[in-house]
Amino acid sequence: MSEGDARLISRQSGGVEQREIMQRALGVLTLTYDGAGSNDYLRMALKSLQEGVFSYEVKVDGELNEAGQQALKQAMDQVLSQFGWFTAGLLYAFHGVAQAYENDYEEADVQEVLRQLAIRLAD
Repeated sequence: MSEGDARLISRQSGGVEQREIMQRALGVLTLTYDGAGSNDYLRMALKSLQEGVFSYEVKVDGELNEAGQQALKQAMDQVLSQFGWFTAGLLYAFHGVAQAYENDYEEADVQEVLRQLAIRLAD
């Protein structure tokens, strides 16, 4: 590869469109709120919903040596790990708010709210 060429470093192939990312996020909320199934089932389902969402591509002009590639990968892995924990905190908070909502209002139906949001996103 010549020095003037752009070099591409990818963690996963294929980008996911913003709408699909939002739909998958709703899927994650629905799965975690339902709590149906075993922990293994939930783990597998969450993994499939997240597939491709946390991918990245970085264009680098010129050559990138092995040390540079490793540093870039480590930095991105750290950011993705922190984002994962941030997301886990949001899921925890969502579950707490949803439970409080259902406890305070007999007619509350969080699953229906999530279903309606998914329908709106699909349009």
